[in-house]
Amino acid sequence: MKVLIAAALVVSSSPGLAQTAAPAVSTDGASPKAKAKPPKPICRSLSVTGSMFPARSCHSKEEWVAIDAANAADADQMSNSRTRGGQPSN
Repeated sequence: MKVLIAAALVVSSSPGLAQTAAPAVSTDGASPKAKAKPPKPICRSLSVTGSMFPARSCHSKEEWVAIDAANAADADQMSNSRTRGGQPSN
């Protein structure tokens, strides 16, 4: 009788032991099954030289910041490289 009780305890406790692994916990507080969403694209209409129809360009917020910074740097370089009477402006 004691053998049957001991065997029943071993068999009934083994499924509980199989589930001892704790679920993964993310550090940002989101549920473990939640997937990271890709950044939402921001679309802008761009005027195209020689066309009556605007072009549409979509990028993330970080990409637009980089594009705007590159465009500002290009504009500064163009304005600084203009010449007046053959001499570069300083």
